[in-house]
Amino acid sequence: MNDDREFPSLLTMVGVVAVVVAVVILVFFGIGYLIGRVVL
Repeated sequence: MNDDREFPSLLTMVGVVAVVVAVVILVFFGIGYLIGRVVL
């Protein structure tokens, strides 16, 4: 039962980290785009 539980939790952690990283990158791209529009 332990092995059964470890794999999904590991995959879930990797998935969550990937989503967080993607969101952070998108947010920074959006901020940079907005600042670029305002400054330029």
